[in-house]
Amino acid sequence: MRISLKIMAVMLLTGLACAAAMFVMQAAGVGWPVVWIVVVILSLLGAAGLFFITVRPVIQLNQDMEMIHAGNLDYQIRGLPKDEFGHLARSLEKIAGEIAEAKTAIDALNVKCAEYQETGRTLHESEEYFRRLFEYSNDAVFIYDFDGQLMDVNKKATEMLGFSRQEFLDLHFFELQVEEELTRSKEAFKTHSHTGAIRFESLFRTKDGISINVEISSSIVDLKKGIMQSIVSNITERKAIEKNLRESEEKFRTFMETANDMMYITNASGEFTYVNLAMINAMGFTRSELIGMPFHDILDTESLEEAKKRRQLLMDMGEDVHELVWETKNRKKITGEMKAVAIFDSEGQFEGIRGVFRDITERKKIEASQRLTQLGKLAADMAHEVNNQLMVIATRARIALMRKPADKALNKDLSIISDQCERIKDMVKRLLMFSKPSKRDYQPVDIHHAIDFVVDLVEQQFTKHKVNIIKEYHAEQSTVTVDEKQMHEVFMNLMRNAFEAMDGDGTITIATSQQNGEIHIDFTDTGGGISEMDMQKIFDPFFTTKETGTGLGLSVCYGIVQAHNGDLRYSSIRGEGTTASVMLPLASE
Repeated sequence: MRISLKIMAVMLLTGLACAAAMFVMQAAGVGWPVVWIVVVILSLLGAAGLFFITVRPVIQLNQDMEMIHAGNLDYQIRGLPKDEFGHLARSLEKIAGEIAEAKTAIDALNVKCAEYQETGRTLHESEEYFRRLFEYSNDAVFIYDFDGQLMDVNKKATEMLGFSRQEFLDLHFFELQVEEELTRSKEAFKTHSHTGAIRFESLFRTKDGISINVEISSSIVDLKKGIMQSIVSNITERKAIEKNLRESEEKFRTFMETANDMMYITNASGEFTYVNLAMINAMGFTRSELIGMPFHDILDTESLEEAKKRRQLLMDMGEDVHELVWETKNRKKITGEMKAVAIFDSEGQFEGIRGVFRDITERKKIEASQRLTQLGKLAADMAHEVNNQLMVIATRARIALMRKPADKALNKDLSIISDQCERIKDMVKRLLMFSKPSKRDYQPVDIHHAIDFVVDLVEQQFTKHKVNIIKEYHAEQSTVTVDEKQMHEVFMNLMRNAFEAMDGDGTITIATSQQNGEIHIDFTDTGGGISEMDMQKIFDPFFTTKETGTGLGLSVCYGIVQAHNGDLRYSSIRGEGTTASVMLPLASE
C-alpha cells in the first residue's frame, strides 16, 4: 500500500474515533474536560500511528544508509516494506551492490597497477644491474650484429685495446683480430651457428699495433634481431706462464730422463705414475710394466718392512733419506740410497711421493773392501804380536814334552797346549793371508777338478753325518786362471758352511753353468736359510752366527774371489736353504 493511503487511513480513523468518543460521552453526560482529554489521547494515538508509518521507516533507512556509508557494502537492509520506503531501500541496496562491485574492480586494478609498478621497478633494477655488470666486468664485452658490426662495448674493452667507444662503433668485430687468425675464427663461428655458443683462443691487435692473446666466448643474445655477444679475456700473461711451465717441465723431464740416478713419482696409493729411463734400464722392466705397479712390489722382504716404518716419518717430515734394497725383474738385488719427498696439494692432502734412488751396490763393495783393508792392517799387526808370544809358548811346551815328564796328566796337558798352539798358528796364518795378498801362483785350472779334489776330502765325513753331495756340472768350458790352492780353500769353506747349516741329514748340490764369459759355481744346501738382516753382514769380518766360529772364513773367501776378478754372492730363503755362488772369469783361449 502506498504511504499516502496509509496516512489518510490513519487520519480518518483518528477523526472518526474522536467524533465517536465525543458523541458517546455527551450522551452519557460526561463533562467536557474529560471529553477533551479523551479526544487528545485519541489524537496522540493517531499521531503515534502516523509516526510509526512515516518517521520510523525513515529513521531505519537512515541507519541502514549509515552502515553502507561506513563501507559495509555487503550489508543487507532489514525488513523491506512494499511501499515507497521499501522501494527506496531496495534501490539503495542495489546501488550499494553496484558500488561494491565497482570497488572490487577498482581494488583489482590497484593491485595490477602495483604489480606493474613493481615489475617496472624490478626491470629497471635488473637493467641497472646488468648494465653495471656489463660496464664494470673484468673482461671485455662486445655486442654486435650477425654481420660483425659493433653495437656496444664496455669500459674494459676500451682499456684492453685502446680504442674509444665511438671508434669501436665504426669497426667490425673481426677487424679486431690479426689477419692470420681470421680463418680459424670464422671456422669457429661456423660451429657457433650450430651450437649457439663457442669458446676459442685468438690474437687481437691493440690500437698501438701490439698483439695480445685472448680467449673469446661468444653466444647469441637475440636470434630474431640478430644480436651476438662476445666476452674477451686477455690471456697473454697466462700463455706466458704456460709457456714457461712447459719449458720448465721439458727441462725437468729431460733432466730426469738423462739422469744416472733412478727417479720416480707415485700417487697416493703408492703406484708408480712416472719412472725415468735409468730406472727402466736398471730394473729390467718396461715403462708400461712399471707404470701402475705398487712401489712395494720392487722391494725385498727386509726393505718392505723398513719402508712401512719410514712412511709415517715421511708423512710427518715431508722428506726422508734412507737405504733400501730393490729387486730387479730377474730378482737381482740393488742396494741404494733413496731420498723420498712427499707431495701435498694446496689443501694439505697427500698426493704421492717423488723419489730418487741412487745405486750404491758398488760403493758398498768398495766400502767393504776398504774395511777389509783396514782390518787387514790390524790383522797383520796382531798376527805378528801373537806369533811372537805363541812361539815362546809352543817352544816351552815342546821342551817340556821332550823331557818326558812322568806325570801322565801333565804330559797330556802339554800335548793339548802344543796342539792348541798349532791351531792358533793356523789362525794367525789365515789372518796374515787376509791382511795382505800373497804371491799367488796363477795357472789354468779345470775348476771341476778343483771341486772334485775338495769333495774327495770331505765326502766321507759328510756322508757319515747323513749329508749327501750331488754334483751337476753343466758348464761346457770350465778352465779358469786361478791359484788352485786358494780355490781349494774357498770351496772347502763354502762346503763346511753348508754342512754346518744343515746340522746333519741334508743335501749339498754343487752346480756349474756358463754365463757371459764366466763360470758360475753354486753350492746349495737344504738348511734353515739365512735371515735378510744376517745376509747384509755375512761378509763382514768377525761376523758369525756360530758359537765357536771366528767370522773370518767368508771374509777371506770373498777377498780371494775378488782378487781373481770374480764375485761371491749369497742368496737364501728361510726354511728352504742357502746358495753360495762363486763367479770366475773363464780363461781366454
